[in-house]
Amino acid sequence: RAPIVAGGCASCVCLRGRAAKMWRLAAAAALAAIARAVAAAPGVVVVSGATGRTGALVYARLSAQGAAARAIVRNATKAREVLGCVACDASEGVYVADVTRPETLTAPMHGVAALVIATSAVPICDPYPACRYVDRGRPVDVDWHGARAQLAAFAEATASAGFGQVVLISTMGTTEPEQLDDPLGHISFYKLNFEAELMASALPFTIVKPCGLVDAGLAQTQLVTGHDDDLDVSPPSVARADVARVVVAALQHPDVAAGTRFDLCSRSGPATTDEALVDTLRSARQRWRPEI
Repeated sequence: RAPIVAGGCASCVCLRGRAAKMWRLAAAAALAAIARAVAAAPGVVVVSGATGRTGALVYARLSAQGAAARAIVRNATKAREVLGCVACDASEGVYVADVTRPETLTAPMHGVAALVIATSAVPICDPYPACRYVDRGRPVDVDWHGARAQLAAFAEATASAGFGQVVLISTMGTTEPEQLDDPLGHISFYKLNFEAELMASALPFTIVKPCGLVDAGLAQTQLVTGHDDDLDVSPPSVARADVARVVVAALQHPDVAAGTRFDLCSRSGPATTDEALVDTLRSARQRWRPEI
């Protein structure tokens, strides 16, 4: 038996001391990661899923603001239609790759400073719940194995420079378990698991979890953040263009955004301006985190 000391057993005191030391080390590592992200912010940003409905808007916004944006796409034909490229190859910063084939991700990750993961499995429902996915396009393929492959390729590419920032577009609604025969292939389950993978990676991260995505242009609404599906808005929707704005703002303000994971939705109210996006990011920080 452990010897009894004032206030408890000696082993318990030792465990508490170890836990406190581990917490301090983790906090120091997180601060160092944020500092590295700030230093790397002006570099090349690679956007995966750049021809998707949200990824294309992120890529376009970065390009419009003069950022060095690089696109990862599935095929050049769609890239030509969506991104307006001509050669649609590395000479234009467009890389044809398959996130489920890790060997194709080395080239697009070379020399980058930040990664936006905008890939997602896309169901084909005819109609719901009769849903299916294209070959190698299931949630387990794209949102789990494909996302992990992107993270690994990016980490390896940026390790010598101190690692770069990762912004993940995930989904809200991950606190409710899906049914066993989920017609969508447990997409929330795999997205949530990758969130945990990213947070445990030691890379500076921002995880944006939008509510119902709509394809409308910039909504004249107020953007709101929350955690753990606690937002109560009706209808629970947010414009993809607004998600893109928040993602780019997170890249521009890594000192505020790094280490955050938050739900994002919109509601009636004064429209959130570009200048106010940093305040939106601040509102996403957990209440016990220090103000920046």
